[in-house]
Amino acid sequence: MSRSTMHVIINLNGGGAERLLTNLVTQQSAAGGDACVVCLQGEGVFRRTLEAAGVEVIDLGIRRRRNAAAGLLRLARLIRRRRPSVVQGWMYHANVFASLALMLAGRRGTRLIWGVFCSDVCPNREPLKNIFPGLGRLFSPYVDGVVYNAGEARDFHRSFGFREPRSLVIPNCLDTRRFVRETELRRPVRRELGVPEDAVMVVVVARVDPMKNWPGVLAAVRDLPGVVTVGVGKGTDELPPQPGYVGLGWRDDVQRILSAADIFLLASDFGEGTSMALVEAMSCSLPCVVTDVGGNGTVLGDGGLVVPTQQTAAVREAILCLARDRRVRERMGRAGRARIATGHSADDVASMFDVFLESAGGAA
Repeated sequence: MSRSTMHVIINLNGGGAERLLTNLVTQQSAAGGDACVVCLQGEGVFRRTLEAAGVEVIDLGIRRRRNAAAGLLRLARLIRRRRPSVVQGWMYHANVFASLALMLAGRRGTRLIWGVFCSDVCPNREPLKNIFPGLGRLFSPYVDGVVYNAGEARDFHRSFGFREPRSLVIPNCLDTRRFVRETELRRPVRRELGVPEDAVMVVVVARVDPMKNWPGVLAAVRDLPGVVTVGVGKGTDELPPQPGYVGLGWRDDVQRILSAADIFLLASDFGEGTSMALVEAMSCSLPCVVTDVGGNGTVLGDGGLVVPTQQTAAVREAILCLARDRRVRERMGRAGRARIATGHSADDVASMFDVFLESAGGAA
């Protein structure tokens, strides 16, 4: 029987979970899937992509805390009226919100699935943000299942106290036909960015956020001979200027920029499940340097170098190691592409969801 899914998420800004949702739902929509996306806050760079693919995006209008109760009631009414087969939350706030709304809607036949895509709730960094992970721990035994994007994320949350009845670990899905290195873009994109043709171009695709450790990134790439580092993501154009660094801010042409690069870098300090940006870079045959956070090292395998967190010197040495040897870069780039080329399509992930939902009694 056909299945309708209502996805619930905070917003559609440019993070990895939002990109994963967009990749999955747009490709499922192209295949005739029945899904809508409900945002607690309606804004975000991926809204236009979803709507262009024919996916309905509904804004609950929760801009301030005082709007939360009204938004919750609106979501409950939506669930009651539309009667989705599955309500799927994406990350802590939306997971709890979806749970409460489904309870208010009284829809016992609708399955509730949570999505958790991080590996650390960071208790000593932002205590107020731990309210929703804590509620998740309390509510977790009563959901039909939790989806993670890394085994490390599942292991962490179980140590934190999650007790879901069943779980699924999925890979980050993307269109590997789109995310492929186009060598003919190297010269024009570098010219556009002001990167010399003979420079080793390091690209970092990550918003400015404490978990992404931008101070450590800038320290690691400072004064590297023959290396230019390009930052892509919200806030990267507002970082302190330094020689050899170009900040672009948010861009929706990431594949073009990856095609012009030589090395991908992600020096996250904490919190990653598995980075979507890492998977995109590997799909574009870039050798990668990542810190050992969440599932990033497991996914990377022989596609690059994994270094400890909070060790600027180790990140710096790994970049220099790859910068010195083009053949090593090419070999690792091919290995990374091979790891991503199978098992990471939206169709693959959708099939995993189908089996998972059937086990949760969500076939109707």
